[in-house]
Amino acid sequence: MKEKILVFALGSGIVVPILYFGTQLLAAPFFPGYSFLSMEASLLGSDLAIYPAIFNIGAIITGNVTIIAAIGFLLALQHLGTNPFLAWLTSLAVLLNGIGSLWAGFFPMPDARHGSNPFAVGIFLFPILLTFALWNRSNARPIKIYLIITNLLFLALIPIMSGVSGINTQGYQGLLQRIAVLVFFVPISVGSYFLIQRTKNLSFSEGAKRDSKKTA
Repeated sequence: MKEKILVFALGSGIVVPILYFGTQLLAAPFFPGYSFLSMEASLLGSDLAIYPAIFNIGAIITGNVTIIAAIGFLLALQHLGTNPFLAWLTSLAVLLNGIGSLWAGFFPMPDARHGSNPFAVGIFLFPILLTFALWNRSNARPIKIYLIITNLLFLALIPIMSGVSGINTQGYQGLLQRIAVLVFFVPISVGSYFLIQRTKNLSFSEGAKRDSKKTA
């Protein structure tokens, strides 16, 4: 039963970025003149949209699915014997990410609370925390390389998005936001898939050991 819950929860994590971007594709036709290049995603849920509920309900659904994924990360990392502190911190980052999506859906633009989302920290912390959580696993080289690249991209985005680099981003705010989302949301999907595979392999090997003991 616990394994089924784990697989379902991690399966939810796989679809998080699909829900995030899919919501925007559904909502964009109901925003006259919307530009993915220059406009932020949250505008699709503002009072400028014809049907802002499409985006806002999508954000709430994405948030709930992400929260379910947080349970999967915790169960899987514990099952793999990850340091308990890192397992909880990594799962907490996913949880905060999910609550952040709920916040965006419940307090859409132009509500002042939308821009002061207190749970956004989970979005930024997750890739680095997952890197540390999986660092000592010998069979995790591909995902560790992916996460290192992801974290480097995050570092490269900081001076650009903050304006420190001096690069003129006028007219490209929407594009930059979506690149940032790829950096922060896709690791949830990649991490979920990796953990599903590893926990299945571990469960299979444990089952084989039990069977060998019974026949011995």
